[in-house]
Amino acid sequence: MVHGTGSFGGGGGGGGFSGGGGFSTTIMAHNYSHSYRRRGHGDDCDCSWICVCFCCRGQSFKVRILTLWTWLIAIVLTASLVTLFHVNKAQTVDATVTDMRKVPKTASESFCSGVTITSHDSSFTAFLIDGAPVVSGNDVQNVTFQKKTNIAYNNYEYWGFYLLKNSIIEISSCPDSILNFMIGRGEESFNRFKNDECMYSCSVFHKTSSCTSDRPDRFHYKIPGDDEYYLIYANRYILPFPTNLAVNFTLEKRIYDLQNSVAKCSNSQSSPSCTLQFPSLHSHPSIVLNVTSSSDLEGDAVIKVSCISKDWVYIMLFFILPLVVGGLGTLLIVKKYRKKPDSNRAMTSTQSSAPFAPLPTVLEQSQSVESGRHESGYGTILAPPKYEETTGKPPTYEEATKK
Repeated sequence: MVHGTGSFGGGGGGGGFSGGGGFSTTIMAHNYSHSYRRRGHGDDCDCSWICVCFCCRGQSFKVRILTLWTWLIAIVLTASLVTLFHVNKAQTVDATVTDMRKVPKTASESFCSGVTITSHDSSFTAFLIDGAPVVSGNDVQNVTFQKKTNIAYNNYEYWGFYLLKNSIIEISSCPDSILNFMIGRGEESFNRFKNDECMYSCSVFHKTSSCTSDRPDRFHYKIPGDDEYYLIYANRYILPFPTNLAVNFTLEKRIYDLQNSVAKCSNSQSSPSCTLQFPSLHSHPSIVLNVTSSSDLEGDAVIKVSCISKDWVYIMLFFILPLVVGGLGTLLIVKKYRKKPDSNRAMTSTQSSAPFAPLPTVLEQSQSVESGRHESGYGTILAPPKYEETTGKPPTYEEATKK
């Protein structure tokens, strides 16, 4: 049970700037567009932008290897920190006497061999269950207590409990004036009520409580789901006077069926911690806490649940595996991108030292092509016939003058 009091805020100025005159500011936004043009093949990338850091042409294989290992180290550090401080982060559970509640987030079996549960201000028993806990169909826990108090004007007083679905609240109250009675569900809604952000809209049940002829008001409410529930009496009547209140609470609390629990442990005054080891289970384990006593009967007991890490899993996942991946990646980069001697470049450098050496070779190739054409008869160009072959031998002077 959590108990407390509070007062409602007065007036509603609500903050902010006001007054005449004032000023306004105009922010001009401009859009800029940039165009980039690649120059040279050294900046062209043969991979997607994700791999641009080590797939761009023109980089040496040493730069690619260095980039690969830089990426690996960054990924490993990020993943290990997320796993350590988020996935397996130690969590704190606020519980009160008679509470039986499930730990909201059980540690991962992949990274934890078990959990250590600690509380310095309460006694508890922790149960390990294979899968989600099941509410018992027959067993209930009855809790009854009485309170007498005085609530000043514009103030409220509340009592909080963690209740499982189908639990029942029975209330009998007798104020000497008129009070507002509400039941709030969940810490978020209750904080909104305390901040004076809402009244009845923050509640799941509300009534006006009064007592006439010593006949107390009686309220009955059945819990719709597992959550924190707050029973609130508020003095917001028109007349600004304090109100005396006598109230009886009777809770019929549903409890979990713990007969099939896999393991359990309890703390003590001499040993505030206990340990639950995770065996091989068929489902994700659940941890149920049953608080049996507390140093503050009307306050929260703080219970801390911490992971017992599997060191070998961290070594394999964040040391051995990155080494293997980095080694294989290094071998592939060396094999693909390491420069090799180029025979064509060597030949070109030799020919360039004698600039006129290739010319005879070209002429010889041309002559061989022409001779091949004459021999084959295909593609040859015929020369004009000689004069002697068409007219015969030309006449002499004497033969020409006789006629």
